Amino acid sequence: MRRLPARTMPIMQAHRYVTYTPPAPLDRFIENFWYWESDASGHARDTIMASGRMGLLVNLGGNELSWYGGERYAQKAVLRGIALCGTHSRAFAIDAFQAHMMGVQFRAGGAFPFFGPPGRDFQNTHLSLEKIWGGRARSLHAQLVEARTPRAKFAILLIALLEMAPRAFEHHPAVDFALDRFNRAPVTSRVAAAAADAGLSQKKFIRLFTDEVGVTPKLYLRVARFQKLLDRVWDMPSVDWAPLAAAHGYYDQSHLIRDFREFSGFTPCEYLALRGPFPQHVPLPS
Repeated sequence: MRRLPARTMPIMQAHRYVTYTPPAPLDRFIENFWYWESDASGHARDTIMASGRMGLLVNLGGNELSWYGGERYAQKAVLRGIALCGTHSRAFAIDAFQAHMMGVQFRAGGAFPFFGPPGRDFQNTHLSLEKIWGGRARSLHAQLVEARTPRAKFAILLIALLEMAPRAFEHHPAVDFALDRFNRAPVTSRVAAAAADAGLSQKKFIRLFTDEVGVTPKLYLRVARFQKLLDRVWDMPSVDWAPLAAAHGYYDQSHLIRDFREFSGFTPCEYLALRGPFPQHVPLPS
């Protein structure tokens, strides 16, 4: 197997973050493999924003992964040490002190070739990989824990994904077309126009898109618009929300606040006050 180049990003003292982007054609489906190692966090939990993409997570320090949902994130779910995170239209929380982790960040619809069930089955869920891959997932977890370097761990995980993939590495042409349009222009794109331009009925287009991506095209556009706004404001010292709301396709500030709260769990001002070093993670006060 070819040597895997990796990029190390020192986030802060006592933290190590390494990423690897696979070669074509896999880079159309996988944004990156990542490895994270750090000392214990100074807070208990992180809130994770809504996303139209799936991820695979591996706890390298144990055989459990915990997720929190419901009112004030009071509902805890515990899974095996390697699990899938589906597309999410609402925020959830994770333990912030999982200090030795790795995973895969798929692109929108990118998980579809690698796992049997359609993407719609993973929406707003977390699922132990063992439920899909059986004993292969347990063996993979042990291999990843034992591998000595991030590069070796990436190679093991990449081989497992390739060996277990039940589908060809391609999207339906209409889904490919729509993702390209939606990602370039989430504010101005319309579902009906995308279906018509792809030569499909709106009903068939919505079914195909939801099966491969994991959310309906309408919800995908709403989350993509929110994510575009989040990227814009995350590192701004102060924010004038009215022009940003208009620029990102919101009717007014009330519309923006409703979507922001739905997809993040916070009002825009709460987010600015609590935001941490990563735009998709918000440290939760104890």
